[in-house]
Amino acid sequence: MKKKITVIFLVLCFIISYVSTAGEYVDEKDMNVNFKEVEKCIFNDFSDDYGIQWEMNHGPNPMYGARYEGPQPIGDCDNDGDNELLIGGRDAVLRVMEWNEDKQTYEQTHSLHCPFYPFIRSDAGGFAIGDLTGDGENEIAATWSAAIHKWDGKKYRIIGWNPWVFRHGGGNGDCYIGDCDNDGQNELIMSGGPIRWWSSVPEIVIFKWNGWRLVKVAEYDDTSMDGYVYMAGLGDVDEDGENEIVCGLANRGGYENKVVVLDWNKETGEFDSTVIKTTEGWESWPFACICKDSDMDGKNEIHVGYYSPEITIFEWNGTGYEVKFEKQWPGEDAIIEGLDVGDVDDDGIAEVCAGTNLVHILQWNGSTYVEEAVLPTFGGLAVVSIGDCDNDGKNEINVGSVWVEYGQDFMSWVFKYGWESNRSEDHS
Repeated sequence: MKKKITVIFLVLCFIISYVSTAGEYVDEKDMNVNFKEVEKCIFNDFSDDYGIQWEMNHGPNPMYGARYEGPQPIGDCDNDGDNELLIGGRDAVLRVMEWNEDKQTYEQTHSLHCPFYPFIRSDAGGFAIGDLTGDGENEIAATWSAAIHKWDGKKYRIIGWNPWVFRHGGGNGDCYIGDCDNDGQNELIMSGGPIRWWSSVPEIVIFKWNGWRLVKVAEYDDTSMDGYVYMAGLGDVDEDGENEIVCGLANRGGYENKVVVLDWNKETGEFDSTVIKTTEGWESWPFACICKDSDMDGKNEIHVGYYSPEITIFEWNGTGYEVKFEKQWPGEDAIIEGLDVGDVDDDGIAEVCAGTNLVHILQWNGSTYVEEAVLPTFGGLAVVSIGDCDNDGKNEINVGSVWVEYGQDFMSWVFKYGWESNRSEDHS
């Protein structure tokens, strides 16, 4: 009896400690992970004048070094008018990086952890920057218990979390902040699915800030398959003036996979689904889905990356979705979440960046997409994100590896067009 009471007492103490750490974040740099900054990369050549503006070596340990993707990792998360860069991985730390103009490098200014840290060292499989509370200021959302971190002027504070997915035996590969029900307020779109054998967690779960906490408001579940969604995208892809969610359902049962467009039905309060592509087998699992304008026609295309590695670009033709472009890179690593669209060479035209173990940069030439540059990275690239990291009005490319060959280190890079030539001019 005494032993039982002792066990119960210890459990209660653990729970109390758990909850007490959730409301207040201790802002300190994580010193447990051994990483180093490197002045110059070992590569000697950069295709089409792309240079490494910054890089970080996370070491060879796959339990700490591997980098994860966030579909919105670049943005103003402390609302000071300048963008920050978020870097996450398997080390239970989400790093906030800021460009130091004087030192000409990125510095880690803050580190974020899950609500129950240090009792649980949960990884941020996905993360995003955006206005989730509707107050006109950005927050950081992370997949660990659907947590929201907000800058209060001194530090990042956890203002809310909802562990519904984990509590029901599910997991999340990524999250996205955007207005998916077209009511004028952003939601948190969690993509994932069941990870326990008994779980029936949907592939898409929608949370909304109700003024004081995060609540589950909607979901999408394909009951016809053992599906998992790794990275969903959002945008108006059918020219109706309203956003749709686009996601790839990877069938872990090994059969038919699907790329699906989800339209919110205001009358039924549910998503209407349209399957735009099916594939067979795990090699054709769809991972990243990006809804952006890559051909400069003012309309969003759907960009999907597959394990094979392959990308497909779809376009709305007025009545349905048709394949606009397809490209494979046989023999290279998988395209996981390493896919994004943006102007990366400052020519006023968007490029498509697809990461295998290399970063392939493609541009629309009026009739098709042509490869205009290749960045010599290595490892399976789960991270390829485009945005203005150094606040000079021009985009950079953030790249990171989620697996590497034996003896290689896990890396994070920021590539910038014309970086080497700009540095040469500065020193001349």
